[in-house]
Amino acid sequence: MVLSLHRASRVAALLLAAAAGAVLTGCSITVPDPPPVPTLNAGPTDPPSYLERLKAAPVVQPTDGVTSTALPQFISDSRNIACVFTTSQGGNLNQPWEPNNYGDRANGAAPIIPVTNCLMVSYPQPAPADIADNCAGTNLGYLGGTALLFPDRALYGGCRAGVTAMEAAFGVDGTPNPDMDAIPVLASGMAMESQGYRCAPLDNGVACANLADGIGFFIASGKYEIFGPNTQAGSTPTAS
Repeated sequence: MVLSLHRASRVAALLLAAAAGAVLTGCSITVPDPPPVPTLNAGPTDPPSYLERLKAAPVVQPTDGVTSTALPQFISDSRNIACVFTTSQGGNLNQPWEPNNYGDRANGAAPIIPVTNCLMVSYPQPAPADIADNCAGTNLGYLGGTALLFPDRALYGGCRAGVTAMEAAFGVDGTPNPDMDAIPVLASGMAMESQGYRCAPLDNGVACANLADGIGFFIASGKYEIFGPNTQAGSTPTAS
């Protein structure tokens, strides 16, 4: 019995040695790879820009030429913003809502430039970086409440001594104005387009852009934004 146990121990030792030798000579044991670790999502993406939303907005009125007797125009359903697709000549707007010098003979030699002009009732003041005029050297009277879109730039605010036509008609002390009351309402999310510009009431305000180059603006009672290539957004939290 003692000899049998001793022989069994030797056999076991030989088997262990053989296994160790097999490992040293290149044999390997395949170990399955661990399951892949799930990756985290990148997080929420940025919301669409005003330009992207304008491009996606359905146009409810065909493009109208500025030679028509009634310029393409609309008012937001809140009656806070009205916009018109019009022209500028010699620095004067063909503005149907306010007196202007557009028809002066002195402007006859100046080129006619397509523009979009919006007026507001309640509005923020321009940020210092967005004040684009020294108001005849006075540096006073550059007020909010207006926005202009040209083929190559967008402006918020302008030089004036009084209220906007919208403020005069729909403000606290506003008086009835048949011309302003006759402006058609454009529903939120719908767009109007003319002269390569498109505007739409969005986010309790109005966005307008030159679709060809991406320059535009967003205006609302509490903030505004100028967007496009080589532009910086400006805004203020306080309305007048």
